[in-house]
Parts: sequence; structure tokens; C-alpha cells
Amino acid sequence: MKKKSQKPSIRYSMVKGIILFVLVPLFLALTILGFLLQHTTSRGIQEAFRMLFSQNVTGIDSAILQSNYASSTMITYTENNKFLKRYYEAQNRYEKNRATEQIEKMILNCQVSTMGSFEGEMMILTNDGRLISSIRAWDVSPEVPETVWYQEMKESGQVPYWNDAINDLFYYNDNKQYVAFGRALVKYQGQSMGYVLVRIPKQIFFQFNDNESFQGGTIAMFSPKGDVIVGNTHKVPEEDMKELFERWKKEGKRQGKYADYYIMSSSLDSSSNTVMYIGRIHDIFARSEQIIYYLILCVAAVTIFLVLAVLSVSGYITTPILALADRIQYIGQDDPELLMLEQNYFQETTALEDGMLLAQKRIRLLMEEVRRETEMKEKARFDALKAQINPHFLFNTLNAIRWKASINQDHEVADILSELGILLGETYKSDEEMETIQNTMQILDAYVKIMQIRFGNKVQFFFVIPDQIREYLIPRFCLQPLVENAFIHGMSHLEQGIIALRGELSGKDIVLTLIDNGAGIHGKILDLEAEEIPNKRGITGIGLSNIHKRIQALFGKQYGLKIDTEIAVGFKISLRIPAIKQEADDDESIDR
Repeated sequence: MKKKSQKPSIRYSMVKGIILFVLVPLFLALTILGFLLQHTTSRGIQEAFRMLFSQNVTGIDSAILQSNYASSTMITYTENNKFLKRYYEAQNRYEKNRATEQIEKMILNCQVSTMGSFEGEMMILTNDGRLISSIRAWDVSPEVPETVWYQEMKESGQVPYWNDAINDLFYYNDNKQYVAFGRALVKYQGQSMGYVLVRIPKQIFFQFNDNESFQGGTIAMFSPKGDVIVGNTHKVPEEDMKELFERWKKEGKRQGKYADYYIMSSSLDSSSNTVMYIGRIHDIFARSEQIIYYLILCVAAVTIFLVLAVLSVSGYITTPILALADRIQYIGQDDPELLMLEQNYFQETTALEDGMLLAQKRIRLLMEEVRRETEMKEKARFDALKAQINPHFLFNTLNAIRWKASINQDHEVADILSELGILLGETYKSDEEMETIQNTMQILDAYVKIMQIRFGNKVQFFFVIPDQIREYLIPRFCLQPLVENAFIHGMSHLEQGIIALRGELSGKDIVLTLIDNGAGIHGKILDLEAEEIPNKRGITGIGLSNIHKRIQALFGKQYGLKIDTEIAVGFKISLRIPAIKQEADDDESIDR
């Protein structure tokens, strides 16, 4: 009979259906909506940042362009060059001071007209180490021409050379921060007439909008070599700026995400420098990340609410049905009130209740008919038992025949009847399911002696059962069928047969192994799980399959019979049962 498959409950099916066809589509829709909203918000943030960055780049480009124009005026304007030539051609201190005053006025006019809008400043560094600004002139340290930055500025010629060390040459420094560059003047008598030095307030580079997210990053300007000319290292470390600039040069992207940063870049029209905005992704896209966060909270809240609602509704619907299912166990009782519900508010459950009451009446009638048939069968069985031969009469008769055979000196017949009496006596002695291995061996010994008389001297039987396992319990009539099988099927055509039985304690189990040198199964596979036709031969008529199923029914699937199919000669079978020892008070307990 096939085992019925486990059917899902009504409540489970209802909850599963609502989850699959209502909650899952709803969650997918909310998820897609959230991602679309986040994508739109992210695009809006990027667009706003591009506009702010473009405004900053325009301001920076304008300041540098005006600074370049001011320095170029000093280089190209003929009147300016005339004053510088007078300075270098002066024969005495008076003439040099006079030329210096003219240069100061020239610098003031140029500075006010071109760089006054952003408070830029300009100076001239002469070849003889004198600095001339718009208000004064002084000598620089003799070590300046030997510095690395001075040599690099000299090599750059009229191309602007940016370096923070140039700031130190200006005669005063206020609380503002500046970025400076220098470039060579026109040549006179084979060499440059000096260098024009310009400094620009750093605030030009940080004209941020009021947007707090944009202010979380920094504007950085890089030289073509990748040196950081200006940048807020408190917000972004200088090493990170350089690394991002190198990746930008390598990949050529004007904007995008790099590691934890979001950057935007632009090459300046007024110089060969590059301006980049660098900000942390989390700070920039915090609003879009909050959308996902709030979406998760919303989905969690909706999930909890809907699950509670589904459980409540499903419970309201299935409670009367489950109550009817619980009352089905009382359908065999005579009291109809046991099947009736306390609250019945569905038409369907009312119909089920009426059907159960009708079924209860019909079952009661069927039970009456079965009871009458059972009484008649019991009476017939009792009559059949009365007609059976009394076992005591059978034993007494066997003893009388054995006594008569002994008087007539027929010892062989007397021995057979003696062993048969022992066998029948042990068989009828008890109705218990279990007996000791010692008692089983006594019955088996009597059976073997009878079979040896039948087969003569051509079959020898040996058994090795240690004393330590003889007090353990074994199901009755488990070993006799194995020995019967060895005698009947294995010894029939042998001239010299051997059957051996060995017992041992294996861990927490007992293993009894029977082996013979008979015909064997010749590689055939015996299915111990198959149904077996009762065998009327032998003392029990019980087959191996029945023994195997009986042991598994008593102790579990890990126990039973096991046939050795790899043995080359004869037949080998093992019986495994748990080690159960009989206590002194006759209780059964597992010796574990």
C-alpha cells in the first residue's frame, strides 16, 4: 500500500497564494519604483553639480586669463621694456632708483586695471636679485637663485610656472591664502630681463555655491605633470588627488566614479592646467541613498502589516474548518453534540457539519453490523480451538511412545522422540515475543539433532556462542529458519556438509553469522524486501524475507538480515539485532 503524500493545509495554501500573487508583485513594483526614483535623483544631483562646477571653472579660468594678460603686458608692452632697460643700463644709484620708481608705477597701473577685480598681485624679480612691487622694492636672499623652483622657472621661460614657494617672496602675507606662478620677461642682451611673479587668492578656486553636498568636496588644480597646485587636503588627501588625476589621464573620462570618489574635470582655456572637482560618493549621493533606506523601511513595514493581515484573514477563514477536522475523531461516538461547532458562520462549514452528523449515524449502524459479525467469528474460532489436540496430551503421547521404544531397545527412535519433545515443549512453553539466546540455542540444538538423524553423518553442525551474549534477548524463531534453509537448500546434494553458527558482540549490537559449504546462490541477488510465499517445509515454514521484515519492524531499518553475495563457495548470512539484556526482574532493557 503506497503512503499518501503530505497535503498542504488550506491556511498554508491561502498564505502561499497571497504571497506569490500579491506580495511578491507589490514588492517588485516598489523595488523598481525605488530604483527609478534613486536613478532620477542621482541624475539630478549630477546635473546640478556639473552646473556648479562649470561656474567655478569659469571663475578660475577668468582669473588666470587676466593674470596671464597682466604678466603678458609686462612682457610685450614696449614702454615697460624701456623702463626695464633703463634699470639695467643705469650708471649710478640715482638712475637705478629712478628706473625702479617708474617700474613700480607701471606695475601698479597694470595690477589695478587687470587684477583688481579678484585682488591679485604682481611683482618683478630682476636678474640682480631685486624684487619690485607696486609700492616698494627690496633685495631677495642670495640663496633664491640656487633653489630648485627658481631653476625650473628659469627653464620654463615665458610659460607660467606654478609653485607655492613664490608666495614667500611677496613682502607681506595677510590671512588669505594664495597660489602663485612666475614667467620670464623678454630677453635683453642675450638673457631674460627678469621674471614677472603673480599671485592669485585661493578663494577664487573655492567659490562654492551654498549647496552643502557640493561643499563637501574640493576643487583641485593640477599641473601637466600631475602636481597639485591648489586643493583642500583636509577634505581629500593629496595622495588621493594625485592618484585620481593619474587615473583620469589614463582613462580619459571627464566625470564619473573612482573608488570612493566622484570627480568632474575640465581643462582650462587660459593655461595647460587641469581643474577637477573631487568629492566622496557617500556625501554627494546621500539623498539618493536615503531613498533606498526609506524604501527598505517602507517595504519592511508593508511586509509586516500584510503578513499580519494575511494571517488574520486566513485564520478567520480556516478556524471553523480546522475545528471540524479536529472533531472528525469523534465521528465514531454516539453523542452528536461532539461534532457540532460553537460558532458556525459559513455556509460551507454548515454543510460539512451536517454531512458529518449523517456520516456518524451511518458509521454507528455499520459498527453494529461489524460487532455482530465479530461475535459470530469469535464463536466459530472458539469451537475450532476446542477441537484441537491438547498439547499436554500430545507430550504425554510422545513420552509414552519414547518409553515404549526404550523398552524395545530402539534407541534411535527414542532419541528422535526425546528431541522432538524438547522442540515442541519449548515451542508451546511461552507466548512472549523475546527469549534469551541461551534458550534459543537449546531449541536449535534439538532441531539440529533431528536433522542430523535425517541426513546421517554427511552433515556436521558447529556453533560458537560466547557465554557473555547468551543472556541477551532475541526474537523467538529467528535462528531456526536460517538453519532450516542451510539444511534443506544447501545440504541436499552434498556428501560432506558443514554448517557453522558464530555469535559476537559488535559495539552495541549482537551479530549472529551462519555459513555453510552448500550450493550457494551463485551470484543471484535475493531481495529480502519482497513479498514471500509461505513455505510449509521444516518446523516453522517461515522464509528469510519474513525474518528480515520482522526484525526491522521490532528494532528499525538498521537491523535485520544481510546476505554476503561476494562469497565464492557456499552461503553466508548475518543477523544483526540490538544488544538487549534481560534483567533479574524480567524487564527488558537495552545494554548501552
